[in-house]
Amino acid sequence: MVASAASPLALAVRALGWAIRLGVVASLAPACGARTGLPLQGRATVDAGIPTMTRTPTAIPPDPQQARADKIDLLFVIDDSGSMRDKQNILARALPDLVNRLINPLCVDPTTLLPADSQPASPLTACPGKTLREFNSVQDLHIGVVSTSLGGVGSPSCGVGFSNSSANDHGHLRAPSTGATTQRRFIAWDPAQVATPPGEKDPTKLGTDVRNLVSLGEGGCPYEMPLEAMYRFLVEPEPYRTVTVTDCGSASAPERCAVQDGTDDELLAERKSFLRPDSLVAVVVLTDENDCSLSAGGQSYHVFDDIGTVPRATTECAKDPNDRCCRSCADPVAMGCPADDTECDKGPYPSNEDSGLLRCYDQKRRYGRDYLYPPSRYIDGLTGRMVPARNGALVANPLFQDPSGNTPPRDPSLVFIAAVVGVPWQDLALHPNDPTHLKLKDYDQMRSDGTWNLILGNPETGAPPGDPLMIETTDERTGVQPIIGVPLAPSTATSPTANPINGHETALGDAPVEPQYTCIFDLTTPEQGSADCSFFSGSDRAICQAADGTYGSTQYRGKAYPGVRELQVLRGIGENAIAASICARNLTDESRDDFGYRPVLTQILDRLRVGLD
Repeated sequence: MVASAASPLALAVRALGWAIRLGVVASLAPACGARTGLPLQGRATVDAGIPTMTRTPTAIPPDPQQARADKIDLLFVIDDSGSMRDKQNILARALPDLVNRLINPLCVDPTTLLPADSQPASPLTACPGKTLREFNSVQDLHIGVVSTSLGGVGSPSCGVGFSNSSANDHGHLRAPSTGATTQRRFIAWDPAQVATPPGEKDPTKLGTDVRNLVSLGEGGCPYEMPLEAMYRFLVEPEPYRTVTVTDCGSASAPERCAVQDGTDDELLAERKSFLRPDSLVAVVVLTDENDCSLSAGGQSYHVFDDIGTVPRATTECAKDPNDRCCRSCADPVAMGCPADDTECDKGPYPSNEDSGLLRCYDQKRRYGRDYLYPPSRYIDGLTGRMVPARNGALVANPLFQDPSGNTPPRDPSLVFIAAVVGVPWQDLALHPNDPTHLKLKDYDQMRSDGTWNLILGNPETGAPPGDPLMIETTDERTGVQPIIGVPLAPSTATSPTANPINGHETALGDAPVEPQYTCIFDLTTPEQGSADCSFFSGSDRAICQAADGTYGSTQYRGKAYPGVRELQVLRGIGENAIAASICARNLTDESRDDFGYRPVLTQILDRLRVGLD
């Protein structure tokens, strides 16, 4: 329940909730408004009614700036395109950490918040000594997954060239392999079996189901739209059912434009079932590429069309995309700008200048237009009380508003987002030289020590990031990585670890199909006949280079590209945002705290606990 002024009824309900959590009340009908609770394990019971019981204290003190809730709606946004299977597996291996700690919170010192040396095996067991639970056991948990595949938004496919695909999950929840019902396409943790229909009560099975849920495979769109998938499911007031292409423009300048049609009632029903108005909401994004959330409407769909349909940009765009004379060759000439342009005279791009898999890259400079939704759309969606409807009018944000009107609006402090994306973990580590432990910086630490400028620079003005590995480009980069002090290595490097973070630059040739890597990491099992090492043009990819310096079709390492747009959104969100690297540091020793994505899951939990009752 969200923290608010306490009426006698609210205090009674809160007391009842604590009793149920601690196993004092044996059973309650759902109509009583009870919270879910722990199964009884030999504890005393009382008749149904309002018990006289004090609230169980926790180690996190109340904060007037931070609302609290006793239930969580946890949404994973998972990239299901090529090269993501290994990353999905890494996430799945670490997820039991997240689930177990939510169910059985740590006992911590109430002053330092450091964990006790000995931790109880059960949430019903008292903490040792003077330690307290960091928060009370979460007994009402929804866990859902949406993919990054949203189709072609008007184009027949969501990718051209090497990875043509028509995959479209419409932002709907991916149903779990077990436990799905017509009323529920997500996992519900419900140990007291008070939900309708009842959810999962076995913690071991819960861990298994969650691991399976995030393992989506690689059949999705090569253009990932994680930000729009998140927005569509949680925020969009009128999610469209389809996007159709129709005639637009004038008789003298005919054009075809994409138009949103209908309302996706299935998505709205899923949202209503998954998203409770009084929950803590946490979003975890996992993708190894920059976001490509193409706007659904107008001429944006041409970005996913066949080669030769996206107009060029004027000459000024190559010099400065922010120049007032930078425009699409299909747009009117601004006053004072040259009417004739040598770039426009060339006509549409040929295939060797416009790789299908780079259509979302550097759009303003290459096309004179930005066909993607701006990052502000997603910042506002996760923080603002009002958002635009399809007609542009501002309406209540569904993320914060109870459609029934029975509860107060969700407090924005109860919405959190983490993005596990392409960024060197060294840039985010609090102590990057620690060989065995990896603790990530929080938002405020990143702001105070300049990390945001290190990894982002200022995309709006064109100021580059301080880390050259975070420059999104197809050209070979130079410079020194500032955290480890090692120069970037050229594509001619004879070692796949010439630079410890990205190996070395790639010779992408005259027709590049991808940007340079921002980071790479060793795979536990090399992949024979990898598409990245067998079919892509160019050469000298560090992920395909054996220890002896030779190249072949075996992929030895995973990779990621700069996750610029996702990080822009995190910076705009503020202290409830968590940034992490998809390039895992340790995949061999599961006993260490730096194993896989354990560092980001730890950071997520450390941040979420301030909002848990």
